[in-house]
Amino acid sequence: MTAPFLVLFAVFFVAPLVYSVWLSLKAGGTGQFAGLLNYRSVISNSEYWGGVQRMAYFGVIQVTAMIGLAIALALFLDSAYCKGRKFFALVYFLPYAVPGVIAAIMWAFLFEPDLNGALNIPHKLGLASGPISPLDYRLALYAIMLIVTWEFAGYNMTILLTSLTNVPRQIVEAARIDGCSELGIAWRIKFPLIRRTVMFTVILSIIGTLQLFNEPVLLNDIASVGSNYTPNQIIYNTAFSFGNEPLAAAQSVLLAAITIGATVAFYSIIRRRADPFAAARRLR
Repeated sequence: MTAPFLVLFAVFFVAPLVYSVWLSLKAGGTGQFAGLLNYRSVISNSEYWGGVQRMAYFGVIQVTAMIGLAIALALFLDSAYCKGRKFFALVYFLPYAVPGVIAAIMWAFLFEPDLNGALNIPHKLGLASGPISPLDYRLALYAIMLIVTWEFAGYNMTILLTSLTNVPRQIVEAARIDGCSELGIAWRIKFPLIRRTVMFTVILSIIGTLQLFNEPVLLNDIASVGSNYTPNQIIYNTAFSFGNEPLAAAQSVLLAAITIGATVAFYSIIRRRADPFAAARRLR
């Protein structure tokens, strides 16, 4: 029964990864074996590491806000206060159904001061010297955070809401009988029981953050945020604008290593905090 998964995993993950590693050991243009020369070029590329640092900063703020919002929405929809749960669950999920390209274009229009009168309110109140432009280079990163949060908060909420359906109703009802409030039930009973699912959504979000591509590319065409804003943009430009596929492969392999490292580090930290006896076992 695992054979179909293993075949697809080998074809679409293992094989491309092996090919990328093999390609990264070649020299651009000549195709001759170059060893680790491409990796040395990537490591010494400050622009590449600037994109990685930018995405790390992006992830700390955006993933925290998005997962926090998803948890709050899921717990609210699963509470006794919510009426019309199916309707609101569908409404919150709908932004994920919008293609990322369309969502970025739509938000680009909303971020335009000439088209969105709300961006002129601070200027009219004397709080700003001019209309607020979220697509300005200094604010573009936060604009992308808002777009990505709008797109994926409902998706993560759906995963968490599905996990909440597995929480034993007997425990919830017993807590209500004991006088526990809905907020107390959500925080002390439901949230601890879906902690693993929360960790799963965070890991997916970390991976997605380092793969960010569509939104900055489209916003760059509209507001010139930069063609090398994220690591994926740099990899794309290296391969298709400059025609150096081996160097792009080295950048991709290194980005994959960073992604795996960040995921493993997060998982280890969370697991260590969740297990109070882990430190004692290590001392033994």
